[in-house]
Amino acid sequence: MSLRRTSRSVDGTIPISALLYTDEEIYASQDNVGIYEGTQKSPKHQAGTVFVSTHRLFYIDSQNAYKHSFALDLSSIIQTDHYAGLFKSSPKVTLYVTIAAGSSGQPTTSAGEGDGFESWECEVCGYRNPPGLSPAAAAICGLCGVPRASVPSSSSHRSDSLPSSAPSSTMALLSLSSPPSTESDSNACTACTFLNHPSLRYCEMCSTELPRHSPKLSRINKSAPSSRPPSPDPDDDNDPTSPHFIKISFRKDLEALMIKAKDMVRLAAELNEKLTAISAVPETQLLSSSIAPPEPEEATFIRSSLSQLGLQMPNAPVTLDMMKDEKKWIEQLAKELAQVLQGSVSVPRTNQEAGGMMKKRGIIALDEVWGGWNRARGVALIPPSTFLLVLPLLPIVTDPPIQTRAFASGLKVLHTPMFTHAAFSARLSGLLALTGPKTVTQVAQEESITLGLAEEMIEAVEGDGDICRDESSSNAIVGGGEVRWWANLFVGYTWDGQI
Repeated sequence: MSLRRTSRSVDGTIPISALLYTDEEIYASQDNVGIYEGTQKSPKHQAGTVFVSTHRLFYIDSQNAYKHSFALDLSSIIQTDHYAGLFKSSPKVTLYVTIAAGSSGQPTTSAGEGDGFESWECEVCGYRNPPGLSPAAAAICGLCGVPRASVPSSSSHRSDSLPSSAPSSTMALLSLSSPPSTESDSNACTACTFLNHPSLRYCEMCSTELPRHSPKLSRINKSAPSSRPPSPDPDDDNDPTSPHFIKISFRKDLEALMIKAKDMVRLAAELNEKLTAISAVPETQLLSSSIAPPEPEEATFIRSSLSQLGLQMPNAPVTLDMMKDEKKWIEQLAKELAQVLQGSVSVPRTNQEAGGMMKKRGIIALDEVWGGWNRARGVALIPPSTFLLVLPLLPIVTDPPIQTRAFASGLKVLHTPMFTHAAFSARLSGLLALTGPKTVTQVAQEESITLGLAEEMIEAVEGDGDICRDESSSNAIVGGGEVRWWANLFVGYTWDGQI
């Protein structure tokens, strides 16, 4: 009932600018809102637009703008509160309103009686004040500032609008519906309106026959005079201590927030790509183009802030301040390194770099991996100590698993299952048995690896006794040629020491 007792019905089909007072302006508006009357939803006000002006709050209903729209005077609001919403609960603004004493709870109209939409003449200076002013402005003269002597009420307005030569039938209806205030039992003449005694049949003044009052109508007039206020609504709460409030619910803000969140993710991705691109540009080019490169600390701070807001990008480097503990950080670094080595399966591979450093290579040195990973990160570079902590986790996060291997010379590499010691030894022994002796260069070309890696791996197979070297035919002893490698035909034999 707070809504009915404090609001004023308006015709929402009229443009909002035409509903304003002359001295009234619109401050803000919001669509897709609903109204709560107390703690319950108002069924007729669940889809509309709210306008806030200098004097009033308008609700224009979208489904039935003519019947369900209303205006609320800001002067009746004594307190406001707001709720930001959570999950599926929409944000709300609560308006605590005052209800004037003696308010009947019946809806009122917006135009007409005593609301400033009529002109009046000042009794002091004679200035005729124009219509359309707000009630506060219409209460004083616009020229001399003297308060208005009296404000016409609805009853006087209606009585003045009746013509003096009203027909007798109209006067009869008035006499039946509204008994005289001076004598409720008098019978008004339909011709001269003289109040006759109820027992008389003819008017004392003009001898006109008086209308007959039925006992039932008399009893109704006596039991329910026109001066009696309307019966209170059974749902109304007249307790002055009970709270009266109205809630404005912003129902579509959650969907709008999701749209904004997608925009924020897109902007965060663009920012991350720009930081990565600027970090990858050589310093000489930046100086020539007068572009100020971001400091590593600044770029790291930006990316970590985006991660804390839940806007971490798939290609954003992982930093320690993004994780709760160091263990989680090492695990995320292992996943990041796996993506650098093997590429991301969720992103379309448009070029070779998108497929990872080991897309076409089964073995690669650690120094090359460390340098390539830091170039991909751009900021928050990984030190060698942290790099070594990540390597044991690679077999868990890669497919096929990538292992670490150390040669006798101290060289460490990362390799796929195809380049394990056993797999390479079997493959090399079979090649030499089928095609004859091979040099290191020929083996490197066959395996698509570098000469240094080929030499390290061949010497490891030689240590197992599966192959043997031939230095006589190429003068390799004096540095005149390359060593040739043969398959060891004496595998399984034991030399007795005799020649």
